[in-house]
Amino acid sequence: MAHAEAVAQVAVDADTLWRAIGSFQGIGEWHPMLDQVEGDGEEPGAIRRAIGKDGSEQVECLYEVDPVQRFYRYTIVSRALQVRDYIAELQVQPKDDGTSTVSWTSDFETTGDQDETVGMIQGFLEAGVQSLAERYR
Repeated sequence: MAHAEAVAQVAVDADTLWRAIGSFQGIGEWHPMLDQVEGDGEEPGAIRRAIGKDGSEQVECLYEVDPVQRFYRYTIVSRALQVRDYIAELQVQPKDDGTSTVSWTSDFETTGDQDETVGMIQGFLEAGVQSLAERYR
């Protein structure tokens, strides 16, 4: 199983950061590589359709969310990526100094070139968490 992970320290408290990014449907508001996100619902089973600035499209399904622990997990239903059994988690953790850590991980099987696929997913995750770190400087 392949793995991609991105972590960033964000100069805002965990509750504030979670309010900004904890909506499954709200990813298009903060991820720089997304052009449009459509969908509805914030409960397990909710679907979102994300369209990248490059025209790529994927459909994702929320399967677990815990606002108290500040995380959600989702799977990819259909995609342009060469993956299967994709599971990702976005999580915000508080730090003692009043800032927070955001981590975004994914595990998946590749159906094409593993290095290329992992690199693409890694780049997407990193772009997302780094945009948050820059937003709250």
